[in-house]
Parts: sequence; C-alpha cells; structure tokens
Amino acid sequence: MKDLTPQEKKALSYEKDRRNTYGQNDKASRNSIPKRKAEVNRAYRKGISDALKVVPGPIDLERAEEVEQIARSAKRNDWRKSPDRPLGEVVKQNLESRVGHAGRGKSALKAVREFVENVEIESEQIGTDKWVARAKEYPWIAVNGASKVRVVEKLKHLLTVAKRNELGDGISRVQIDGEFVMPTLSK
Repeated sequence: MKDLTPQEKKALSYEKDRRNTYGQNDKASRNSIPKRKAEVNRAYRKGISDALKVVPGPIDLERAEEVEQIARSAKRNDWRKSPDRPLGEVVKQNLESRVGHAGRGKSALKAVREFVENVEIESEQIGTDKWVARAKEYPWIAVNGASKVRVVEKLKHLLTVAKRNELGDGISRVQIDGEFVMPTLSK
C-alpha cells in the first residue's frame, strides 16, 4: 500500500469521517442515545406485560396459542439515531454559512474595503466650481460637489454603503448633502 499525500489524506478524511449534526451538545449523545434505546425496550416490555394481564387465570396448553398471539401483537416502536453526516459536507456548510454571515464581520469589512479600492472612479469638472464623479463599472452611481477631492470622497462613501447592503447590512438610506439616497450596485 502506497503512502498517501496530505491532500489525499484530507480528501479521504472528508469522505469517510463523520460528524454529529443533530443540534445538541455532542457529549449529550453519550447519555441520550442509550436512554432512548432503553425507553423503546421498556415500552415494548410494558406493552407485552399489559397484554398478558388481560388474560385472566392460569394458562393451559389450549390457551397458550391465544396468549402467544396477544404477545406477538404488541408492536415495538422503532427508534434509530439520525445518521452522522460526512465531514466534507459539514465543512462545506460551515464555509457557506461563514460567507453568508459575513455581513458584519471583519471579512465583510475587508471585502468592502477592497471593493472600494478597486473601483475605477472617473471625475470631471463641469463648471467653475462643480465636479462630477462616477464609478466606471456602476455609472448610475454619481455624485456632484464643489471639489474633486470631495466628490471622490462622497462617491467612495456611497459605494461602501452599496456594497455593505449587498452583503446584507440592511442600510436603507444615506444622507449626502442634505439628500437621502439609497445606493445599490444593481441597476
């Protein structure tokens, strides 16, 4: 048998290893699984005992079949532990959950910061003291102002809010120069 590379070991582990995802403390399973099995067995024994109590008097050979039929009619409730899930599925779900909940964490703030830094901003002067700035990829997001520095600053702020909304922050409106706007990255 050849030695496995670390990548092969990891893939094999993701496939073969299992994790309990039932939703309770994994240490509680040590007590609850045997307890549930015992409850099922106890209920079955009680059902047979109750069925046999219905038959009055001593049991002779003639009534033995009747008693046996009554005992066999008692149903055993079936209880099985829910199966553990493969480690690969659990890891994938955790990573998806982390991305989905990134709306307010460090990773989301980093993503927003990188997004704003990488957006190409075009600014132009349209009057003696009037400037317009637009994001090249998002031309519907535009800002007017008195100086080039100020319009670029306002546009970056709008882009930050729009990206945070896209990640799920839920900022409904933002005030810029006395106006309330709701920036979005989708048109």
